[in-house]
Amino acid sequence: MEENMAKHLGRAKLVKRQRAERAWPQRQLAEAAKVNLRTIQRLERDGSASFETLLAVAGAFDIDVKDLTPSSNVRKKAKPQKKVHLLPRLTSGKDLASIISGADLFQVERDEADDKRAQDAMISILELLKGDIVRWHDSDLAGKLKIEFEISEEIKGLEKFGFYLFGVNRNIPRAGAKTKERLSMCTIYMSHSRSPKIVRDKNSNMVIPALLTEVAS
Repeated sequence: MEENMAKHLGRAKLVKRQRAERAWPQRQLAEAAKVNLRTIQRLERDGSASFETLLAVAGAFDIDVKDLTPSSNVRKKAKPQKKVHLLPRLTSGKDLASIISGADLFQVERDEADDKRAQDAMISILELLKGDIVRWHDSDLAGKLKIEFEISEEIKGLEKFGFYLFGVNRNIPRAGAKTKERLSMCTIYMSHSRSPKIVRDKNSNMVIPALLTEVAS
């Protein structure tokens, strides 16, 4: 039988904040951590949980389990909280073009998949997508419209196989720059439609929370 750790209100607040930043309901955190909903409710109420539960919750948040066990006896310099970005779902080539237009840099990310075939498929698809983005940037207006149509068809094909695309364009500072130079960074994120990470924003639009780099290298 797992032994519950002592109650810790600081831990309860920390877990609740981490979940809120990702726009996850309690049930979604429970599913992502593969624990019972009541376990999450108890954890957020008074901070009590087994170490195995804390490991599972930390894994769902993609953070170190030590960050869920703050010490009240030792004063530490607070670590800056990583910002969680809500990436909107992309459903057409026009959606994709709107976020890559004018971007100085772009990156592609993906969810981890338990099925190796699904993982290999996502890697292959994202490599092809990179090629589409390069072609789009190098084309004239007519060429851009043609590529946007092709991407729309590709996205429809992806969705038939259960893959969704999400993306966002942000302005972030350049690493090591002495001036306040900022660059436009476009991020494309691929996830499986069954991913427990996918949520709805306040306008009921499908989004996926993600931790993204805050500095351009």
